[in-house]
Amino acid sequence: MANHPDSVGFFAAEVLDVTAACQPQKTALIAKEEELSFGALNQRVHALASHLQQEGIRQGDRVGVLLPNSTAIPLSYFATQKIGAVTVILDARLKGKELEGVLKDADLKLLVVHQQLYGEVQEIFKTLAPIAVWIAGGDGERSFEKRFAAPAGALTLPKLNAGDDALILYTSGTTGEPKGVVLSYVNLAQYPTLMGEMKITDSSTMRACILPMSHIVGPVVCNELAERGYTLVIFDQINPVTLLEGIQKYRVNVFESVPIVFQLLLGVKNLASYDTSSMKIAAMMGTSIPMPLLRAFQAAQPHIKVIQGYGLTETSPMITLVEPDKAEDKMGSIGRAVPRVEVKIVDENDQEVPLGEAGEIITRGPHVMKGYFRRPDASAERIRNGWLYTGDVGKVEADGYYYHLGRRDDMIITGGLNVYPAEVENLIYTYPGVQETIVFPIPDPKRGQVIGAAVVPRPGSSIVEKDVLAFLRGNLANFKVPDRIVIRESLPRTSSGKTFRDAATLLGS
Repeated sequence: MANHPDSVGFFAAEVLDVTAACQPQKTALIAKEEELSFGALNQRVHALASHLQQEGIRQGDRVGVLLPNSTAIPLSYFATQKIGAVTVILDARLKGKELEGVLKDADLKLLVVHQQLYGEVQEIFKTLAPIAVWIAGGDGERSFEKRFAAPAGALTLPKLNAGDDALILYTSGTTGEPKGVVLSYVNLAQYPTLMGEMKITDSSTMRACILPMSHIVGPVVCNELAERGYTLVIFDQINPVTLLEGIQKYRVNVFESVPIVFQLLLGVKNLASYDTSSMKIAAMMGTSIPMPLLRAFQAAQPHIKVIQGYGLTETSPMITLVEPDKAEDKMGSIGRAVPRVEVKIVDENDQEVPLGEAGEIITRGPHVMKGYFRRPDASAERIRNGWLYTGDVGKVEADGYYYHLGRRDDMIITGGLNVYPAEVENLIYTYPGVQETIVFPIPDPKRGQVIGAAVVPRPGSSIVEKDVLAFLRGNLANFKVPDRIVIRESLPRTSSGKTFRDAATLLGS
């Protein structure tokens, strides 16, 4: 199956079929109090797929999934994949105009939605041509559960091609219109193969999913579940205590998350009283990860290999990853280019920059998306001559390890000098009592921009602005020292958990 993933497609439901036949009794999914074996999962998938066909869904039709983390996500994903429909996974936290924009753009034939979110959708249907709906957690004619409770009817299996559309995920970045990232079956082959090759997971793994499955992590972990045949523990909320209890109870070995989750775990008072001895690998994904956070987590949980990786929805997602056995040596690096993936660091004229110098990270290979859904202009802007331009700034050292320096758009130019916020943030994180920080530009008539910083103290700590400033002045070049520091209880975030670098928002409240 995984011989030549650059040309082979990953057909998730077919792979699940084989795995379920080999180990029908093994636990596939655990979520809240529900546990599903591979046999039961596959049976339900078959029933749902048969109902989709009975209700007129054909190969290539788009089926939307608007659900919180639950077993309904893998069920919907595998069922749609089984009949060759394109799974359109929507962020369960979208509301109002944002959700309306995405539903209009996606042009769905059917939507699987949770009962709790159905009210939002009904409002939108008043102005949108209504779509057939299956309601998870609902009863009556449109119940999602009823469709897998009954025995499956006949099913016609489609002939799938590796280059066909398989999945659409919406990404809006921190600004702008939502864009649907179209991934093919070839794109989907990359992640499960890679995780095996890099020895992150195997069939004995207990894998936790704590990030929203409505992002790229959801479908790729479902693919890995089918390929590897491991057990997936789904968490429905990002709560550090629930996560620690789950790790202890289910003997979780591997999870990946974003910096704020690691900050929250470190903030748990009796962290050491939880048994996390089963944990082998914790991957920190997302943008620049503060070194002090990596070190603090490593010190608190020395038996866990903390590795960083880097990728985008547009790249299926992995571009670089640190090998687990290099976790300590390469702390702070986003890793090396993973197999089959090419990476370059280029300047504004698309020329490769010398080793150790900053430039934009660009990548090409079988992981790069087909394009944005019905957006040829946006696709052409992002993918040029086969290379995907990430908009992220990085550098590479002689040993082939990459370092993430921030978003290209985040660079602050103050008095003609370039400052990468990550550099200032990393230093602020070393100041005692800091839970979280973000550095942002403030418009300034003389210098164009000056630097601001918002700091969130750890619970029980108090931080004084002038003391932080004195500390930064002693450790940073003058032009990098913030003009203003604000202490806040929390930082404003987008639906995907990214923090806004907006001066008005950060200084306003």
